[in-house]
Parts: sequence; structure tokens; C-alpha cells
Amino acid sequence: MRILLALLVLLSAAFAESYKVDTITFPHYVAPEVGGLAFNEDGEIVVALRRHGILIAKPTDDPKAFSWRVFAEDLLHNSCGIQVVNKGEIIVSQMPELTRIKDTDGDGIADLYENIADSWGMSGNYHETNTITPDGKGGWYIAIGTASHNGPNFYNTKGKFKLNGRRGRNFAATQWKGWVLHIDTDGKTTPMASGFRANNGIGLSPNGKLFVTDNQGDWRGTSPIYHVEQGKFYGHPSSLVWDEKFVKEVSDNPLFYYIKNDAQYEKDRTPAAIELPHGFMCNSPSEIIFDTKGNFGPFKGQGFVGDIAGGRIIRCMFEEVNGVTQGACVLFATKGIRGGNNRLVFSPDGKTLYTGQTYRGWGKPAEGLQRLTFTGDVPFEVQNMSLTKDGFKLTFTKPVRKDVASKVDNYEMASYFYKSSHNYGSGQKDLKKFKPVSATPSEDGMSVVLKLNNLKERHIFEVNFAGDFKSDNDEKVVNPKVCYTLNKLR
Repeated sequence: MRILLALLVLLSAAFAESYKVDTITFPHYVAPEVGGLAFNEDGEIVVALRRHGILIAKPTDDPKAFSWRVFAEDLLHNSCGIQVVNKGEIIVSQMPELTRIKDTDGDGIADLYENIADSWGMSGNYHETNTITPDGKGGWYIAIGTASHNGPNFYNTKGKFKLNGRRGRNFAATQWKGWVLHIDTDGKTTPMASGFRANNGIGLSPNGKLFVTDNQGDWRGTSPIYHVEQGKFYGHPSSLVWDEKFVKEVSDNPLFYYIKNDAQYEKDRTPAAIELPHGFMCNSPSEIIFDTKGNFGPFKGQGFVGDIAGGRIIRCMFEEVNGVTQGACVLFATKGIRGGNNRLVFSPDGKTLYTGQTYRGWGKPAEGLQRLTFTGDVPFEVQNMSLTKDGFKLTFTKPVRKDVASKVDNYEMASYFYKSSHNYGSGQKDLKKFKPVSATPSEDGMSVVLKLNNLKERHIFEVNFAGDFKSDNDEKVVNPKVCYTLNKLR
């Protein structure tokens, strides 16, 4: 036990040397429950609060010295997404609508609220969150969550209502719940993809792929990150009551249909690009953003995801294999990070990651704003994990000691999958623990190729560095467990 505690202290110290964590002070008169984060062209951080309005401040070195000013003081209805068009115009996704908020007279305070789109319904249930990402063409993608049996509904709902949608643990009684929609510059809304549960995170990768996070629960064995494409079904049946073709040709009760037809369900659903193992990796993923500048350490192009139900931020490494997007995940930050990590944004220079926090009942109370700033001291981490024909290639941020990296006993591996069904969550199925057949470091020590004899599609492969695995400088891997979601073999 003492050895384990000493190791944890060393790893925490290593992270602290690479990333400085600050907790930002908000004005005392607001409930600092963050629903949206962005920066404007003046380098000011813009914060949409779930139970207040919109605040703006210029970041300072002293986290307690932010001089906050009010842009919009009118109460927003559970704001969950934000886009800054310019310092006088902000787009916010609220529960009932997508809203344009403008300062038309230049006094720094919003005086115009314009409804851009509101074609989706609203039952009044707390779980029906809406969050956005710009499409790069003047429009938006919006992720709309389902309702939960844990919360009440209004007697008078907004928009279309279907009684057969009011079934199951998470349901879609009002229109487009559990969908990703596209909204164009004129506010025209087009359904894009179905099958989501609590899709509280949406973002575009540097190469233009659309990703959505979702949460473990019914029809979610563990928390997934999906690569979203037009017309595909992503596994939660409740949303299909709003798919007219499915209702007409297959069943007007998709929930019961898939409970009775498991084989058809597995055939119809699109699997996650990355599954985040529940418990040790992530319990409630939120916004996904990408490092586009490469100033936040050696992770340019990779994704970062917050965890609402845990004090951690996760790093994701995507790749495309035979036309299918898949990849690996690893813990990035835990030391000094509170829970409730709902929204993420990089500073304009890309050196600092801000995390906006809100507590929704799924973890220890946490709300407010924190930031992680790269100090320039590169940590010893797995920089990337990619699939080979018969195993995996692990690339590191620093050279490994080749004598210890070539020992197969220094790699504790496991493979398993999570079952998606109407049950809430899933344990690890078909769990197997093993060692690689061989481990071959590269000549420069920057990578290791692991050969396996048991690669299998639709499984997660977990690598945990053990024993005397170290860098050339005798450093332990800061986050020693990395997990790859294998959907397609090479």
C-alpha cells in the first residue's frame, strides 16, 4: 500500500509539473453552473450560465482577479451550448430554442433576443438538454437529449407529442428527442441521425468529422463517443418514434421491437468510435473539443472530453480503419480537477484549457470554472495508440527504455466488450486477461509495437504499463492505462 501511495504521489507531481491548475473566482451573486464556454475576438472568455445569463471577463494570471461584466442578465432556460459570432452577437442553445443574443446599440449589454429555430418539442423534463456546434458554413448541428423517468413532465408540452414515445427509462414523447439535427442559416431544421440518449457533447474534428458523446444507461453498456453520419441509427430506440419510415415499415413501438429482436438491433445500430470504460475512465462524458494549435503539449489534433460525474478530463485518439472511425482513450487530467466538467474551451493561443462545471446530481457537488495551462514540461505519456495487422503500435511523448519496453511482462492487457440493451449499463463481457506475444521498441525508442494473437472486432483492448516500464529518464507513465475500441480489423 505504501508503495502504491508513493507512486500516485510521484505521478501527481509529474502532471503538476506539466500542467498548472487554477480555480477561477465568479461573482458572489451568481450560481456558477456553466452551460457554455467560448472566447470572443478580444480574447475575453464568455460564459453562459444555466441559471443566470451571460458573463464576460478578460483572463488574468491571478485566477481570483477576473473582472466580470454582464452581457445578458436575463435568465436563460438551461443554456447548454454557445457560439460567439463576434463580441456583440452570441448564439445560445436553450432547452426550447436556438437563440441569437445581440448588443445592437454597442453599450456592451444585450438588448435583442431572436429565436433562430425551435422545431423540436419540449416536455418540461430536466433531461432534455440541447447543445450545438457550428457547421463551418453558417449553420449548426444540435444534439437533443431524451427525457428521463427520474424527472416529471409538464401537462402542457411544447410541439408535437406521441403517447407511444412515453415509454422506457429514457423516452422521446416530444419531437426529435434523442436526435442530432442540422439547422441552416435560415433556421430550417433537418433531422440528421437518431438513437441518442444523453448526447450532452457535440463537436467537429479538425478534419471535419462530427462527434457526439453519450452517457451510460439504458441501451448504453458504457459511455460512447460516436462519429455521426447522416441517416444512421446510434442504438437508443426511443428516438425512432419520430422516424416516420421506421414506424410505418418496422414498428410503431421501436423500444419493444428491439427488446425482442436483439440480433436485428446489433445489425441496425452503428457502434461507437470510442467506448469509455465505466468507472475508471469516465462515467458521464460531456463536451468534446480538439487541440487544433498544438500548444497544449504533444497532442495536436486529438480530442478532449470532460466528465460530469468525476474529477477528470479524458484524451481521445481517433483513426480511420477501412472506412470506420475508431480509436483509443486515456485519462488526461485528474489531479486538482473537480467534477461537473460540462463544457471545455481552449484559450485563443491554445496553451490553456478551460473547464466549466455544473452539478446535475451524478457526482459530488461541483460548479464553477477551472483552467489547465501547459507549462512546457512534456509529460511521459502514450501520445498515440493505433491498430496494426496483428496488434497495436504505441507512440510515446519521450523515448522509452528499450530493455524494459521489450519485456512482455511489463504490459498487463485485457479485452472485453459492453452489452447494449434495455438494461441500465453493462459489466465487462467476454473478459480475457493476457500478455502480448512480443513487444518491439523502435530504434529511437519513441514507439513500441505489441503483437497479439487474439484481436477481435467489437471489443475493447486495454493496455496497462506495469513492472519496471519507464522512459529513458526513468519516468513512469503518468496515465498508465490506455483503451482501444476495435470496430474494424486492418
